[in-house]
Amino acid sequence: MKNYITIIAIVLLVFTSCDDPDTIVFDSENGQALAQILNGAVQTLPVPDSGDTAIIEVGVSTVSTSDRAISISIDPASTAAPAEYTIDMSTLVIPAGSFVGRIMVSANFDAIPETGLTSLIINVDDVAGSDVLEGTLSHTINLFRFCPFTNGATFTGDYMLETVVLGIFGVTTLTDGVVSISEGATVADRTFDVSAYPAFGAFAAFSYNFSLICDEIVVGAVDDVNVGCGGNNAIGPSSATVSSYSEGDDSEILITFVDDVRGQCDGPHEVTIRLTKM
Repeated sequence: MKNYITIIAIVLLVFTSCDDPDTIVFDSENGQALAQILNGAVQTLPVPDSGDTAIIEVGVSTVSTSDRAISISIDPASTAAPAEYTIDMSTLVIPAGSFVGRIMVSANFDAIPETGLTSLIINVDDVAGSDVLEGTLSHTINLFRFCPFTNGATFTGDYMLETVVLGIFGVTTLTDGVVSISEGATVADRTFDVSAYPAFGAFAAFSYNFSLICDEIVVGAVDDVNVGCGGNNAIGPSSATVSSYSEGDDSEILITFVDDVRGQCDGPHEVTIRLTKM
């Protein structure tokens, strides 16, 4: 936004400084055309199941009586697959009489990975009629699935963990007690530290992860819970049971996952825990 304001301020010199012989007058119509991205190098776009749109603002320091095409390319460092986004090709232009063009990029919820971030990196290669490309010429859009919480719900803070359905050998998989849930890599991700199988002894804690994706709880896999039978056990999501949550109520979270997914003990077993906000 600062750069956009600067461009406007420079253009105003055409009208305010013509009578001052010691002032350099910037010609907004026939002067040097400088082009750059105006709204920074990075934006993060949480994508709900209805989809969403990101805008990349490309500015140039002169006006034209005709539309000016914006040429772009997808940087090979991008991790987003082509199915995850749609670029509105009709917006690759700075309209006649304008200093700014706005490239519209729609995010496609169904194609974005269920958890984590992917990045679309768009390079501005040219603006028709511009003399110089300067400053920010690449823009990254970080995409991830997320439906906003409501009613002040955060799904963070201290929760009482209780086991509802037991795991291997009829014991608790995760230690019952108070856990502190915090935000993970994105606003949709949650994590807390807990130790496994308290019935068998005291073991080092590990990070238990899950994501809150548009009413569905996506359980993360943990390859090593720091204890097991003939090698450390693993836990992971259930293919049979889908856990859900209410976006406006974080007072209680019920999560079902699979204990001993590799069957190293007497598993696998489906386990359910209850997290009650304190």
